[in-house]
Amino acid sequence: MTKEETGTNGHAAAEEEQKADVVEKTAPQEEGQKEGVAEKTEPKEKTQQQPADVAEKIVYQIEYYFGDYNLPRDKFLQQEIKNDEGWIPLDTMLKFKRLASLSTDKAVIVSALKNSQNTFMEVDESGEKIRRAPTHPLPEQSEEELREKALKRTVYCKGFPKDGSTTLDKLLEFFKQYGPYETIHMRHFYNKEEKRQGFKGSILVVFKTEEKAKEFMEMPQVTYEGSNHLLRKWHADYIEEKKQEIEERRARKEARKKKLEEKHSEEKEALENIEEMDLPRGTFLHFSGLPEGGESTREDVKVALGEDQDKCAWVDYSKGMTEGYLRLKDEDSNKAILEKLNGKIKVNGVEVVLRVVEGQEEDEQLKKMQEARFKARINNSGNKKRKAGGRGGQHFKKRRT
Repeated sequence: MTKEETGTNGHAAAEEEQKADVVEKTAPQEEGQKEGVAEKTEPKEKTQQQPADVAEKIVYQIEYYFGDYNLPRDKFLQQEIKNDEGWIPLDTMLKFKRLASLSTDKAVIVSALKNSQNTFMEVDESGEKIRRAPTHPLPEQSEEELREKALKRTVYCKGFPKDGSTTLDKLLEFFKQYGPYETIHMRHFYNKEEKRQGFKGSILVVFKTEEKAKEFMEMPQVTYEGSNHLLRKWHADYIEEKKQEIEERRARKEARKKKLEEKHSEEKEALENIEEMDLPRGTFLHFSGLPEGGESTREDVKVALGEDQDKCAWVDYSKGMTEGYLRLKDEDSNKAILEKLNGKIKVNGVEVVLRVVEGQEEDEQLKKMQEARFKARINNSGNKKRKAGGRGGQHFKKRRT
């Protein structure tokens, strides 16, 4: 019993059932945030309450526990009322935290119930037990039917201060002016960083009748504490909006995933089935001997070829590496170049050893070159499509029309 019921305070089992009923099951479980009712214990008001005010709150609280909205959902109370013809000891009721916060004096609770007009609760002769009067039985409806009916008189309101000044007691008092209601749910989220619950600034109000809920919705404007204009929606509409948002996010995510999978599949298939290009052989030279972590670049390696640098098509090397590959333009030219350079070149004053690449090593370099060309072609094709579909493409079309 460490959490406060929404609009009331009760046993933990009752809270869980209440949460299960009102939670927006369609809302995302993103980035430590959950939709639904996650209540926290509100601090007691320090101001002195009048006895009549306390009595009114006690009656309201107990009627909520045993009312048509909560009792069918409260597994704990449902089990308890089977034990003694519906009677519940006040000692048990005082375990409900919110009731206990109003008064722990059983005489005060009994007096409040006995002096209340038109309550459906009754007190036994000993003054130690209470129950819902047998003359006021629960509606014979399934939990699903009760949930559907409650949804039709539930309103979502947003626009309350999130600075901690909005308390459940304030909300209970504020909504009295709009007619009888069964409960108010303050909506919270869990802040993982601060490890505490935070108020979302929105609530659910369950009115006692659909008519009262409709009257509230038809009001031109509802203002809280003078300056906060409340956004109001039927809870059913709010749930549908959330469902739609989730479906749209899911559809976008699936579309991105599918597009990525198709791209990867096309690339993989193309790489697996790529035809051998008519690439010249005898064009690779391997070089080694550069200092590890050195500053030499591909251009430095190419310049080291001297008058033969224009015969070099590509240098496979990154700054800081100790070795790499030279690819020449002309077929079967690597041996002649190697002989001409006496098997070595000087790169930034460092003597580097050259050797001919052939056999399996040459096959691997040709395959690597083949894949690089294919990927470059894929990327260039993608860039052209993006340009055609971007602002430039649209602008070009407009100029032609």
